[in-house]
Amino acid sequence: MKNVVIRGRLPVLAAALTALVVALPSVVNGFVYDDMWIVEQREAVHQLSELGALFAAPYWPQEHGGVLWRPVTLIGFAVEWAVGGGSPAVFHAVSIALYSVIAGLVALLGTLLFTPTVGLLAGLVFAVHPVHVEVTANVVGQAELWAALGYLVALVAAWRRCQTDDTPTRGTLLAVAAMAVAFGVGAKEHVITFPAALLLLWWVHARRHGGLFRRVVRREWLVGVTTVTVLGIYLVLRAQITAGMADSGGLATGLDPSSVAARTAVMLPVSLKWLQILFVPVWLSADYSPRHLVPDPSLGPTHALALVVWSALAVLVWTARERGQPAVVGAALFAITISIVSNVVVPLEVLLAERLLFLPSVGWALAVGGLAATAATTWQVHQRRLALLAAVVLIALAGRSMLRAGMWRTNETLSAQMLREAPNSFKSHWVLSSLAFERGDSVLGDREMRTAVRLNPDHIPLLEDLGRLYTATGRYEPAIPLLEHAISIDSTLLSSRILLAIALGRTGRVAEALTALEAAAHIHGDLQEIALVRAEMLQRAGDAGGAVSVLFSVMRQRPEAWRLRAMVAEAAAADGQCELAIAQADTAVQLAEPADRTAAQAVLRTVTVEGGYCD
Repeated sequence: MKNVVIRGRLPVLAAALTALVVALPSVVNGFVYDDMWIVEQREAVHQLSELGALFAAPYWPQEHGGVLWRPVTLIGFAVEWAVGGGSPAVFHAVSIALYSVIAGLVALLGTLLFTPTVGLLAGLVFAVHPVHVEVTANVVGQAELWAALGYLVALVAAWRRCQTDDTPTRGTLLAVAAMAVAFGVGAKEHVITFPAALLLLWWVHARRHGGLFRRVVRREWLVGVTTVTVLGIYLVLRAQITAGMADSGGLATGLDPSSVAARTAVMLPVSLKWLQILFVPVWLSADYSPRHLVPDPSLGPTHALALVVWSALAVLVWTARERGQPAVVGAALFAITISIVSNVVVPLEVLLAERLLFLPSVGWALAVGGLAATAATTWQVHQRRLALLAAVVLIALAGRSMLRAGMWRTNETLSAQMLREAPNSFKSHWVLSSLAFERGDSVLGDREMRTAVRLNPDHIPLLEDLGRLYTATGRYEPAIPLLEHAISIDSTLLSSRILLAIALGRTGRVAEALTALEAAAHIHGDLQEIALVRAEMLQRAGDAGGAVSVLFSVMRQRPEAWRLRAMVAEAAAADGQCELAIAQADTAVQLAEPADRTAAQAVLRTVTVEGGYCD
C-alpha cells in the first residue's frame, strides 16, 4: 500500500509542475478585455470592506447589464486586488497557481480511479493543452479555474468516501464534498452538473468492486442529497439576486431560446470544432463570433458528418467499456460537463469559446490518458517509440501554449491576434474600435464599429454601444435607427429606450421621445433614469412646470444630490418660479463638494444674473 501511495505522488507532482511551467509566461500580462470591466475599473472590487456587498452583486457591472452571479470569483478578485494593490501580476500568479493545482488534481483523479500511468498521462495532457490559454492568460478566466477546483476536489472527496468504512472519515469527506460544490458553483454556474458526475463515480466503484450500482447508491445517498441541496440553495439565491437583471449579451446568433431541437441543429456543426480544438489544436482563434463562426441550422452535409462522427465515437466507447474503462469514464465526464455550455440544454451568449472547454477537457484528458495507457500495454514492444512520440506531442503542445500566452499581454496584442485569427468576426472589429476611441482616433473607431455592426447587425450590446457613442457625440440622427433596431429585437431594453428618447428629443421629435419614455416606464416603472430624461423632454416641449414636478419627485428620493437641485433650479427659473429657483440653487451650492462648487455657483449665476430669469 505504501508503494502505491508513493507511485501515486509522481503523476500529481509531474502534472502540477508542468502546468506551472507552461502557464508561467502569462505572469507579465496586464488587465485585458473583460478584465477591464470586471476587475480593473470595478470600484466595488477595489474595496476589501465591500465583501458583503460583493456577495450579492452581479458578476458583470450594472452598466453592462449586471448579469450572472459569481460571488466566489468576485470576492477572490477583491482579495487579490487588496493583496497586490491592484497589480495584475498578483492576479496572474493566482491563476498560474490554480492551474498547477488543477492539473495535479486531474492526475490524482486518474490515479485514484484507474492507475498511476493513466493519471500521469491525463495530467500531462491537461497541463500542456493550448485550449487552456484563454483561461490561464487573462484574469476573468479565474471563474473557470475556481469552478474546476471545486468540482475536482468534490469528485476526489466523493471517491475517497466510497473507498473507506471509517465513519468519522466519511463524515469529513461528505463535508469537504459539499463545501467544494458550494465553492465551485459560486465561482461559475456549470458546476450544477456535479450530481451526474457523482452517479458516474458510483458506477465506476460498483464495477471496480463487482457490486451492484444500487447498493452503492444506498450506501452513498447522503453525498448525493447533500450536494443536490447545496445546488438547490444556490439556484434559489441566484434567482433572487439576479431577478430583474437584463441579459447584457443576449443569446448567440442563431440560437432559438424556445427549441432544443433547433439549438441542437445549430450546435451539431459547432461540436466538430470541439473535437478539432481538443485533438488537433493547430487552428485556434482568439474569438469565435459571427461571422468567423457562422451558425447553420439548416440540415446539410456538415450535420450528417457530425452525426456520423459522434455516433462512431459512441459505438467505440461502448465497445471499449470492458477493457478501456478510462476512455468510457472520460467520455462520459466530458458529455456531462459540456452539457451546460453546449447551448443545447441552456442557450448562452456565445456559440463557442475555448474557455468553455476547460472543465470538459478534464474528461477528455482522462479518456486520452486511458487510451494512451492501453496502447502502451497492448504494444509493449513499441513502448520506447510510443514514449518518444508522446514526449514530442507534449513538448509541441507546451510550446504552443507558452507562445500563445503572450497574445493576452495587452489589449493591443489581443486585438491584433483577433484580427489575424478571426478577421471576419464582428467582435474583432468591435475591440479594435474600442481601442481606437481610447487612443482618440474617432475616425478609425467609428469605421471599425460600423464594420462590426455590418458583420453582426442583430447583436444588442453592439447596437447599444454604437448608439451610445453617436448620442454622446451629438450624432443623434444615425443613433435613432440603431436603437430602434435593438428595441425591435428586445422590447424590454431600458438603456436603448432612454438613449432613443434622448436622440429623438434632441432632433426635435419631442412627442416621440415622450412616447418612448412612457413605454420604458410601463415596463420598468418610473425609474430615476427615465424621470430625468422625461424632465429634459418636457422642458424642450415648453412645459417647464411639468419638468419641475418630475424633478421634484426624483429629488425627494435623493435630497443630498446637488445636481438634482441645480436641475430643479433651472427648470423652476424657466417656469418663472423664481423663489423656488433661487432657493434650490443656493442649496445646491451648499451641498456641492469643493470640487463641484464652481459648477454649482455657475447654475446660481445662470438662474439669477446670466440667464435673466430671476434677477
